[in-house]
Amino acid sequence: MNIKDVADLAGVSPATVSRFVNRPQSVALTTANKIKRVIETTGYRIERKSQALELNKNPTIGVLIPSLLNPVFSEVVAGIQERARHFGYSTLVLDTQYDNEQEQQAAVDFIRQRVEGVILTIANASDNAALELLRSFKFPYCLLHNQSTENEPCVYVDNYQAGKDVAKKVFEYGHTEIGMITGHFASSDRAKKRYEGFKQGLRESGVELSQLLEVDQNKLIPFTDSEMTLFNGDFAPTAWFCSNDLLALKTMNALRSIGRRIPQDVSVVGFDGMGLGQLVCPSLATVAIPHFDMGKMAVDILFNAKVGSIAQREFSLKYELQMKGSLGAVPVTTQFS
Repeated sequence: MNIKDVADLAGVSPATVSRFVNRPQSVALTTANKIKRVIETTGYRIERKSQALELNKNPTIGVLIPSLLNPVFSEVVAGIQERARHFGYSTLVLDTQYDNEQEQQAAVDFIRQRVEGVILTIANASDNAALELLRSFKFPYCLLHNQSTENEPCVYVDNYQAGKDVAKKVFEYGHTEIGMITGHFASSDRAKKRYEGFKQGLRESGVELSQLLEVDQNKLIPFTDSEMTLFNGDFAPTAWFCSNDLLALKTMNALRSIGRRIPQDVSVVGFDGMGLGQLVCPSLATVAIPHFDMGKMAVDILFNAKVGSIAQREFSLKYELQMKGSLGAVPVTTQFS
């Protein structure tokens, strides 16, 4: 990073940055504050030479994802990389572990690296420090999976409506004792929208959600003993909706460990449509999302945003209900011994 980069981020000329460095009193206070904020945010050191960074002439797109453990984000990144290579760009991928502080640090790192733009999936698009940082520096970006609340570049699926559709389908199979297992709402606005849509869909069918369990979706560990009690008892749900496919596979494994047959005794529905879910028996009922295509489209949207195009900024893609395999009719008896 060099003095020109600082000037670009602050919206001033390199000469103004130079004057601020050498004679700060000669620069207007508001301008000085802009330059100071850039320097403090990026950690730029005035005396440091930037030859190492200047040797990197390959344009790069920053990609911020919440987890490398979830295979769906591998699909997303694969789509981004294929489209980026088409335009001669490379990618820099950072994993934030569903953590707000790590999201903000990743945004700072991308600004320091002077990537051409950022494609990001964050905890909450309506209140996010990383997103605010990119906005404040007028840094090109595109939200992926998050639905914008500010009419800004994004590509997503309608998680609320998808949740409602799943609820209606589960009810059609005769289930009335229904639970949901989800990642923490604070770390995923997508999970919260799926929950809200699912809950509303059940209510419209005259059913209330029986159980709700929030877990850490970034840890591939078994359910705790207290969590396992939700799967037992006379009134345990006969169907579970999980906010992503990994949680659904985890749920299927837990149910089998206590002797439940899927879907004869208990049904399980996931969300994402990851390929791994089709390799288990029975195959996982799920909501299939076009992750690879979303990744490719995000690159196109980012480039349009970068040049200030007035073309469409928000894109809602279609999802597909794959309600077979692990979703079956409600069992004749729901009391487990």
